[in-house]
Amino acid sequence: MRLFGEYLLKDQSPITEKDFTPEELQVIVEQIGEQDKLNAKAEQRAKAKAERLREPSSVDERTGIKQVKGVGLRQTLNEKTNKLEDVYKNQNEYNKEVQKQINKYQDQIDSFEKTRNKTSVTGYRDSRTDPAGEMLVGAIINTFSSPAYNIETSLGHYNAYKNEDGTVTVKDTYDFYGLGHDKERTVSLKDFITSLPEAITKPEAFGTLLSRFALPNRQRDVNITLPSNKDKQAKTAKTFKEAL
Repeated sequence: MRLFGEYLLKDQSPITEKDFTPEELQVIVEQIGEQDKLNAKAEQRAKAKAERLREPSSVDERTGIKQVKGVGLRQTLNEKTNKLEDVYKNQNEYNKEVQKQINKYQDQIDSFEKTRNKTSVTGYRDSRTDPAGEMLVGAIINTFSSPAYNIETSLGHYNAYKNEDGTVTVKDTYDFYGLGHDKERTVSLKDFITSLPEAITKPEAFGTLLSRFALPNRQRDVNITLPSNKDKQAKTAKTFKEAL
């Protein structure tokens, strides 16, 4: 809520680690760690699938095509003749499809390799299933009791960059454009009035509605530095909090 208040007051200074409590910063650390685990699993799956596609497993008796696990010999119905026809007429056509699949997984593997020091975190709440967030009372309670809720409503979606010295730099833009949008999203007066009765019961929805109506292009940079694991391990809980 404090960051949103500053946003309304036209504060355009960067948001840094000093704007969060140690507990909230720890939530960011845990989010990054969880996303790294998910990414590692996804990378291993892509490698396993690509490797499987490179190893012939059997020969189809009917067509004589050498198959691999993961690309089946499919048939489609010819509506003119009302007969089933093979999707892959020969080994060459089948091999093209296999290579297409290999390239897809290899692109995923290459992407992980190119962004090895970068982690994109999508936040806790799925905005597709819960676009408006907590009701008023729940939001107020969580604001004062839940570090995770405060991070969710302050950052949402961000990128974390691992630096050579072990620190992590978190970068984001504090705005109300929404995930996948990089330009202002405006709300007409008619839509604002129509949506207002429901929005005022949920602070997140109201903040988004108000910002897109009255402050569609306002932004603040987020630049948070998290200490290295070595630094954190070398400090007691008290000194760690003081360091942040």
